[in-house]
Amino acid sequence: LPSSPEFLYSELERHSMEKLLCEGPKAFYNSVGTELSGSFLSPDEVSEITSWVQDFHFTPLQKEENGGNVNPDEADLTSSYFPSYSDVPAPSLALGWPEAPWVRMENVAVYTNPPAEGEPSIREVIRRHLQKASQVLAIVTDRLTDSTIIGDLHDAASRGVPVYIILNQRTVEEKYTLHRLGHPNIQVRVLGGKSFCSSKGKMMVGELKDKFILVDLERVIHGSYSLAWTDAHLHRHLITVITGSVVDSFDKEFRTLFAASAPVPNLLQYAVPHVEMTEQQNDFKDPSPPRHFHVTQEILNPPSPPMDTHLDWEAMGVITRESFPDSLFEDSEIEEKETPLRTDVKFDKNTLALDTYTQNGFHPMTTRRYEQRR
Repeated sequence: LPSSPEFLYSELERHSMEKLLCEGPKAFYNSVGTELSGSFLSPDEVSEITSWVQDFHFTPLQKEENGGNVNPDEADLTSSYFPSYSDVPAPSLALGWPEAPWVRMENVAVYTNPPAEGEPSIREVIRRHLQKASQVLAIVTDRLTDSTIIGDLHDAASRGVPVYIILNQRTVEEKYTLHRLGHPNIQVRVLGGKSFCSSKGKMMVGELKDKFILVDLERVIHGSYSLAWTDAHLHRHLITVITGSVVDSFDKEFRTLFAASAPVPNLLQYAVPHVEMTEQQNDFKDPSPPRHFHVTQEILNPPSPPMDTHLDWEAMGVITRESFPDSLFEDSEIEEKETPLRTDVKFDKNTLALDTYTQNGFHPMTTRRYEQRR
């Protein structure tokens, strides 16, 4: 008989996860081999979870509940799939939050990437909604790295539209996005997935994989699309643009996620002036934003060397003697020979003559030469 759809918790799976967190993959596979008929995790999942394992620590929300004074030795480390609920009041939406409209038109539109014939791309759909927003933008996403989208968010914030963003905690640790979201009218918070804590002081936190955009509490854009250049140009995706009463459910979900999330302290300190792409490429190994830029005055007209100075081109590295025949460095006359143009060669009409230009890596060019008949 099939198991109940309500089935979620398994004591055998919990015990195997304890082995994985505390003793590693080998102990995990030994556990599932003896207690279960097969592994409930793929090899990729095992590797991913192993990289997420960390020592137990309190979340900012737990620290706030305990007044900032917590002792890990006195904490209840019983393993659990579910986070605890908090009695601490939810953080306020300090930038403002509009009232939901009384009447909404019920409508659903589906867009794909690549787009169907005659339909706009997903990126275009999202950008049009961001540019038309007038009351609020509330975004939940795992990645926000598309420079064009970030520019639209800055434009909306500059128009006075409050912009709330909840990002995946693990993605934000790279700090690639934070320094580009600094704006007085943009509030960014971070959130991970659910936590699993073992009885031996190990824990792991999952990912935030919700992806939706609330626009003026009138419509919601929901789907698999992340706000990244690769999703716009490389990956296949589907989104749904919904208006109507179902928007209230997303409004409630955003408030729930916002309350569970943690703020990004001093977000404005990440904001840096515009830097040319060449400078970013020269320092691409450091994901943190530069703090200071040393600008030196450019010398537009450098002085010429003295006329009586002998310039040794070989010593300066401009030329090397080994790369040229010795005859070029001797004082000898250069004999010019003129090759006469041959006019007695006949070309067949169907013969191909190849003119090849490969010095810069271009492919050969083929031209047809025809005999001119008089």
